[in-house]
Amino acid sequence: MQISTIRLFITFIGIFCLIVLPASSYSQKQQKDNVLLAVRVNGKWGYINEKGKIIIKPRFFVAGNFSEGLAKVRDDDSWFYYIDESGRTITGKEHYRYADDFSEGLAAVQGESSDDKIGFIDREGKIVIEPKFDSFTGKPIGNFKEGLAYIYLGGKVGFIDKTGNFVINPIYNYAYSFNENLAVINLSDKYGYIDNLGEVKLSPKFAYASSFKEGLAGFSFDRQKFGFIDKSGKVIIEPRFDWVGGFSEGLAAVNIGMAWYGHQKSGGKWGFVNKTGKIVIDVKYEVVNPFSEDLAPIKIDGKWGFITRTGKIQIKPQFDWAEMFDEGFSRVTIDEKIGYINKTRNYIWKPSK
Repeated sequence: MQISTIRLFITFIGIFCLIVLPASSYSQKQQKDNVLLAVRVNGKWGYINEKGKIIIKPRFFVAGNFSEGLAKVRDDDSWFYYIDESGRTITGKEHYRYADDFSEGLAAVQGESSDDKIGFIDREGKIVIEPKFDSFTGKPIGNFKEGLAYIYLGGKVGFIDKTGNFVINPIYNYAYSFNENLAVINLSDKYGYIDNLGEVKLSPKFAYASSFKEGLAGFSFDRQKFGFIDKSGKVIIEPRFDWVGGFSEGLAAVNIGMAWYGHQKSGGKWGFVNKTGKIVIDVKYEVVNPFSEDLAPIKIDGKWGFITRTGKIQIKPQFDWAEMFDEGFSRVTIDEKIGYINKTRNYIWKPSK
């Protein structure tokens, strides 16, 4: 996630999304053996393999990322549906106004009308949780994580299980998906944490709180200075930064110099700290993204490249955009053309549009 500008109310609506399915139906080994990457050719999207060979002919208006065997695509009429690795449509003639990523075997979908309720389908495209949940622009339904998904009903957020029953009643203003057995909730404009039974573990007292990652979570008491707490609520890294990201591979992005402009925060420079709060990569980058597969995207003088965990430039800044490495590849953009590189700095697909 790019963290150059942080909005007070963050929305997470993306065309290109990861789809996470249960290991029992699609193993991690299968995932690594069947890498498919979305590419655009003459305005249409299709898929290539790790060698750059076209596997699914470009024919989609939008194509999401494959993960564990399925991808979300959109047709020329702006309807969403799902395909498998052969390009076969798994949802038959059904198409959706809104379609979310698969997670733990289920995906949230909405019918053709904006008045339709949200329900969930399984990997065969069958409705397994009847459409009965609210849909709000800018407030997406949560993916299933750790067996639960957050949903909106009557303007409030609660959590359901895979039968569609409430495990945690809808009483919160906002909530994030469960991560490391805790979920962020918002009550009376303060953030706290609950467990998967709905028991409050850290009472809502924070002006800002993020999901736990690698045992630590970003927090702020005043939305001015940010630090990290552990799951007991103990402050591990004092709030002395102007924004923070989550930990990934032992390092977290931090910003010094970012300031509020209305409901947005922007500016400053980014670097990385370890879990003691020590700055281990200098705060000097315009923007950074988290580490993945030992590399992190960074932006210098308007161009994106990659650094190692020691801060060494591994791939020089040259791209207009660069995503985190996943399964050994990064999607990059130059002059609105999209390509893929590997860790040896070579293109497996030269930028095209």
